[in-house]
Amino acid sequence: MSSPGARAPKPPKEAGDAVSSTKTNWLFLFIGMIVFTIAMMLVSFPVGLYTVFGTNLSANYSASTPVYSVGYDFLLATVQVPIGGNFGAVFLGLSAIYLGLFLLAARQGAGIFKALRESVSDGYGALFTNPLAATLVLLGAVSFATSLLDTFQTSTGISTGSLTGDPFLLLMNFTLAPLTEETTFRVMLIGLPVLVLSLIMFRDFSPMTIVKALWRPSSVWDVDEDAETEAVIVRSFKETGPSIFPDGSSDSLKVRAIKPVVYAFLFLSSLIFGYAHYASGIGWGPGKVSEAALAGLVLGYLYIKYGFQTSVLLHWSVNYVGSIFSFLGQVVYGVPWTSNYGNYLDFIPTIAIVYLLGVPSTLIITNELLKQAMRKRP
Repeated sequence: MSSPGARAPKPPKEAGDAVSSTKTNWLFLFIGMIVFTIAMMLVSFPVGLYTVFGTNLSANYSASTPVYSVGYDFLLATVQVPIGGNFGAVFLGLSAIYLGLFLLAARQGAGIFKALRESVSDGYGALFTNPLAATLVLLGAVSFATSLLDTFQTSTGISTGSLTGDPFLLLMNFTLAPLTEETTFRVMLIGLPVLVLSLIMFRDFSPMTIVKALWRPSSVWDVDEDAETEAVIVRSFKETGPSIFPDGSSDSLKVRAIKPVVYAFLFLSSLIFGYAHYASGIGWGPGKVSEAALAGLVLGYLYIKYGFQTSVLLHWSVNYVGSIFSFLGQVVYGVPWTSNYGNYLDFIPTIAIVYLLGVPSTLIITNELLKQAMRKRP
């Protein structure tokens, strides 16, 4: 019997509690990296404005240089679309579009703040209830995976190549490409075929259905039928389960028939996307085919599940956010934007996105793929 006032010994700490605490700490750090990446994305807007309007990045071009047409990459051909204005006006217009898509993705589904908050307590699955959070996870995973692929290919003598040319024109191309290339390789090569198939199979010709199918192809099979009442049930991506690869089972034979065809178009568009980079003749080597094809798979899957805004944002993050700080570094420090780790403006975004965000994101996606494979086992 213990004496009065004596404290009872504390029960030993359960192993499960320690594991849970470790997972919570790991998720907390990962969420911190997502928040830091979001901050970089937001800061990239004023950094881009300053670089374009407030510096002399190029001796040949500036924000006031007139623009008479914009090159639009239509599959393997480039079409010149006539416009009026100057580079500054084009950059402002594109920046406004990307900011609008960013805000749209941030508020959709559960919302970015709720998704981040719930992921700390409920697990990383909550991140996939918001398009922006899901985009950032896949941004990290594809950045790290392509980095590993590039290292492997380079070690075996397969060159990825690089871009050269006037830095101001390259910056403008990096800003424009996400919008034009996603329209070509995702909307035209995935969205249009899905739309045609859905019109044939489901015979729903309403304008809203057409717009939804082009904007988010998974909206086609987010429609199911109640077996008893034959009533149409409409779901959204946030109702398919907290996973990047939801089960998405359906009793509809039409839905089960159309999904494999959609993913066939996804693989086809990714291969064309990879080859188009190499065939463009702007400096990419044969190693770029596999890297761009891998990125195309991720971009296409984002487009199918979450919508056009997410594939554009991921493409914009790789092209623009991943390079705008390097262009600023070239102006401020005189270090070429192509130099690796030439200054901290190069170093910090690369380390943050490719490694600090990329490694845990890759582990998450790998875990999700393993769970998907286990679900399909008999």
